[in-house]
Amino acid sequence: MHLFTSLLCLLSLVTTPHLLAQTLLQGTVLDAQTQAPVPFASVGVAGKPLGTVADTQGRFQFTTPGAQPEPVLISCVGYQTATVSAATLQAAGQVVLLRSSGVRLAAVTVRPGMVKTKTFGRTSSSTLMGAAMYTEADLVSDALAKEQGTIIGIDQDCRLRDFNLHVAFNRFKSVKFRLNLYSVKAGLPDQPLLRQDVRFDVTQPRGWVRVDLAPYQVQLQGQREVAVTIQWLQSEAQEGSSKAFGVSAVPAPGHSILTRSKSQAAWQQTKPGYLSFYLTADSYSAGKATPATLVPDYELPDSLRYLRYLSADAMPGLTNPQRYGENTQVGRYVAVEGGRLYYERYGKGTPLLLLHGNGQSIAAFQRQIGELARHFEVIAVDTRAQGRSLDHTTAAFTYDLFAEDVRQLLDSLNLRQVDILGWSDGGNTALKLALRYPAYVRRLAIMGANLFPTPEAIEPDFLAFLRKQHQQEQLAEAPNPNRARLLRLLLQEPQMTFAELRRVTAPTLVMAGQHDVILEAHTRALAKSLPKSEVVILPNTTHYAPQEAPEAFNKAVLRFLQQR
Repeated sequence: MHLFTSLLCLLSLVTTPHLLAQTLLQGTVLDAQTQAPVPFASVGVAGKPLGTVADTQGRFQFTTPGAQPEPVLISCVGYQTATVSAATLQAAGQVVLLRSSGVRLAAVTVRPGMVKTKTFGRTSSSTLMGAAMYTEADLVSDALAKEQGTIIGIDQDCRLRDFNLHVAFNRFKSVKFRLNLYSVKAGLPDQPLLRQDVRFDVTQPRGWVRVDLAPYQVQLQGQREVAVTIQWLQSEAQEGSSKAFGVSAVPAPGHSILTRSKSQAAWQQTKPGYLSFYLTADSYSAGKATPATLVPDYELPDSLRYLRYLSADAMPGLTNPQRYGENTQVGRYVAVEGGRLYYERYGKGTPLLLLHGNGQSIAAFQRQIGELARHFEVIAVDTRAQGRSLDHTTAAFTYDLFAEDVRQLLDSLNLRQVDILGWSDGGNTALKLALRYPAYVRRLAIMGANLFPTPEAIEPDFLAFLRKQHQQEQLAEAPNPNRARLLRLLLQEPQMTFAELRRVTAPTLVMAGQHDVILEAHTRALAKSLPKSEVVILPNTTHYAPQEAPEAFNKAVLRFLQQR
């Protein structure tokens, strides 16, 4: 059960399902007084996760499913929100005029002897949760207007000096954000507090980013806490690099990460979670700061240590310069029942099939493919509904289905007796293939596989985490069917027995990390049930051993596959 997507994507907003009937809404946002474009105005359907952000010239367009009766709200800091019917925006050339809100800048308050500079929020840069929040806008998922943040306790009378966020990883050349501050009601953002549009660019790959707020004269009074969010406005991709951006975060008890997909969508919470956001301010309040002001760094329990390996800082070098999984020069598709599988081939020799984990892609093996291709013909495949592979079905995912997909792929390539390297879900699929179609398998190397999804096999804390994520996905305003099916797969499959494994005739290398969420006792019992097997527990690693310790992992795989 691969953990990357199960955890990284918990902070990502879901992709709206593909719908056949769609309506194009478009227009241009102008200042009512000057007739100048209003750049980066937020556009959203009232109460729906539908919308976008205007470009620098105020132009926007987005699609909605079917006929859209709900009104469209168009807003920008410093302007009154305009409400326009969706029918109006179906015609080309429509102009929306925004009127200034007419709010003056706050007067500068000087109180000699009473001011004290304070910091509010989380100042630690450690990354124990992966907060992969955004991806490049494309034809499948429009990331524009996505917003994410956290609630920060403040003093009741203060003037803001700056806002700071810690970038865990940035694969873009440049990303433009809008900073938003809201009052808090019932634990969620309520009314906007800023009177001027605060936009900033992030170009660095990681580290702290400071946004100077002194020119905006932001004075907050009567607020014990504020919701601080950043909104995705524009991005420029970097050639040869994956498109992803994340903020450092920890699963801190008592805190939540706030997310919404569009400017008018409902807010959703991920608990526990706290982003590395903090505000520096001149405080005029007497007495102590609110309890949320100072947040100690969060220490993970041993059973959740795998979380610290979800960021690029924890696993430096995962930049995928060879563009594995995106190399269309060698990539091909093959039709399988109910879908299409994408695969890439590298090297020459005995065929070696690579099967990745849940929610991942070929790129998960970026530290293995080059080395393995020196000795084998590597065939790396995206599993159904993951990576570039497509799925046209609606039934529940099963490892039997994935194994059948692999058989059809091998048949299309006229291959038998291949070696298979399976990681997590890929290891489960490899075992299923060996049981159902033994003629297709020469040798197996599996990493972090399990026979059943119970506390006897998997860390109980992680199972509880998955159940919570599955419930949240089902209750989401715009649920992602594939993500829900992948989470269900982790919770209900596989259902294999130790007795079944005695029928596997292929020699098998069983691997796991020393701190894997797959319990070591289960890994060893699995190996013991196989007639021809050996066990390797990789020291000081987790479920991500292929990326944490690639040299040791690759050496173990090559030694096993090349032995006579």
